[in-house]
Amino acid sequence: MVAEPLPEAAFTLLCAAALRRRQTERSYFPAHKQGGTIAYEDLHRIAPEIVAFYQSDYLRRLCSAVIGEPVLPTPIHDQSSCSLLFYDRPRDHIGWHYDYNFYNGRHFTVLLPLVNRHLQEDRLSSAQLVIRQDDREATIPTPPNTLIVFEGARVFHKVTRLAENELRIMLSMTFCTRPQTSALKGALRRFKDIAYFGVRALWS
Repeated sequence: MVAEPLPEAAFTLLCAAALRRRQTERSYFPAHKQGGTIAYEDLHRIAPEIVAFYQSDYLRRLCSAVIGEPVLPTPIHDQSSCSLLFYDRPRDHIGWHYDYNFYNGRHFTVLLPLVNRHLQEDRLSSAQLVIRQDDREATIPTPPNTLIVFEGARVFHKVTRLAENELRIMLSMTFCTRPQTSALKGALRRFKDIAYFGVRALWS
């Protein structure tokens, strides 16, 4: 975890880009997931500042330093490479899961909270990132402008439910030591993305 990886002006620019358009693709799976998403291909059009940050040498070097080996962004056709996750309705959440690795190298999830607040009180939202390791649960702090890096295929995690009058927007990104894949892994990745981005993910 890296506190304040971005100067205030640069972070404010990303927040403004994320809030520019609040229309998301909503997904709902009973007892597991509820929330909104803006996919990588849409971010190229509506929030190029966010895409530029994801593809920047600065972020790549920072993530490589945290991980301890060189990593690269995952391909543009992977809708999960860089996306915005919107928790903006009561009970938005995602249950326990792994971020499966569809690439040949190690695969890392990188989160940057852009907005995480109660809309009427001066405090963070009630939604929390929780991980489970060695039969123990731990809550990972997610205040805005904190970079969280973990190997999602090996870390069981969830986000608890949002309450009334709260907003949580996460910039979700992926990096990989070897971002090549096989035809089978690519097909499995597209089917997985249907849950977030609809059937169009089959042609991504």
